[in-house]
This record gives sequence, structure tokens and C-alpha cells, in this order.
Amino acid sequence: MWPGQWEGKIYIDGKQVDIRNCQQAIAQGIAMVPEDRKRDGIVPVMAVGKNITLAALNKFTGGISQLDDAEEQKCILESIQQLKVKTSSPDLAIGRLSGGNQQKAILARCLLLNPRILILDETYRGIDIGAKYEIYKLINQLVQQGIAVIVISSELPEVLALAIVYW
Repeated sequence: MWPGQWEGKIYIDGKQVDIRNCQQAIAQGIAMVPEDRKRDGIVPVMAVGKNITLAALNKFTGGISQLDDAEEQKCILESIQQLKVKTSSPDLAIGRLSGGNQQKAILARCLLLNPRILILDETYRGIDIGAKYEIYKLINQLVQQGIAVIVISSELPEVLALAIVYW
């Protein structure tokens, strides 16, 4: 076991699951917004739209494994609109967006996976108050839909605000 690695058991719907990589987590309905969005969350030179669909490309493949560009583009535009990602174009490199809009694009990617469990690791860090509010509203909507949202944050006021809503 290397430093920082944890041991334990994970249960989903009362059944123990073994998760050793991202693909297994996705297959179990788990999606995550990483703490360091620039290092672990985005491909800075890739388009906003492609960053959004990156983890769900299998949704846009035909019978012979070719991408259905029209369906992917439709999904990109819907995701940008739903999460209010401010971008001049879905083809703009995501690295040119503000931190809050990068974060919303990562959330859009997670939502395309239809998660049952969404892990948000320091999601509010380095984003403006408007983006924080949008994400806060999204968390409320997801919880109302029955999605489990795990918020990891060193920002006590944000944790308390969420905890008070659901206590």
C-alpha cells in the first residue's frame, strides 16, 4: 500500500463492490469532479465540447464504432445550456474558460454518465460567487432526483450551507 492509499469496503445498494479504476467506478454509477481541475479534470487544449463528452463517447457510437457527430454535438449544446457554461463556442479550448466555467463543464461530463453517486472534491475552490451559486443549485437538483452527492470541502461555510439544507 502506498502513502495516502486507503483500505475499506464500498457498498452500493447494500452490495459490496470492488472498484480499482475509473472504468469500474463509472460502471457502478460513480462519477467524480477532481480536486485539481487543471491537472486531473480537463484537457486544456481540447474543445469545451470534447471535454464534456470525453467520458461518455460510447453514447455516441454507431454499430460500427463510428462517432455520431450530430448526436454528440446535440448533447454538447444541451449540456452547455443546462449547466450555463459561458463559452463563445463549444469548439473553444476549455483552458481559455474561467475556473467556474471549467468546473461546470466537468460537472456536465459527470452528468452525462448518469451517476447514482457524484463525488465533488473541492468543487468550490477558485471559482467566483456566481459559479458557486449555480453549482449549489445543481447539487440541490441532483439530490432531489435521488442522486447521492458527496461533497469534500475545506470551506466550512459551504459544507454547513449544504448540510443545513439536508439535515
